[in-house]
Amino acid sequence: MKKRLDVDDAKAMVTKLVGQNVCVRLNRGRNKIKNYRGVLSEAHSNVFVIQLADDIFDRISCSYVDLVCGELVIRPQP
Repeated sequence: MKKRLDVDDAKAMVTKLVGQNVCVRLNRGRNKIKNYRGVLSEAHSNVFVIQLADDIFDRISCSYVDLVCGELVIRPQP
């Protein structure tokens, strides 16, 4: 059985990645999937901020619940 991610695990994972380059896969529903590359710049108590490298927007903010629900996937960039 797959281990479920809870909010505390998501916060720990994000705080470990602060300052690193990451790849982000964001699912907005109805086949609207976006892939981003950037630096995870800030981690607050309810949200975290990703500075984007090569997109029209300069940054996106996401909540930890997005990670728990599976709408957002973050991987360290190799």
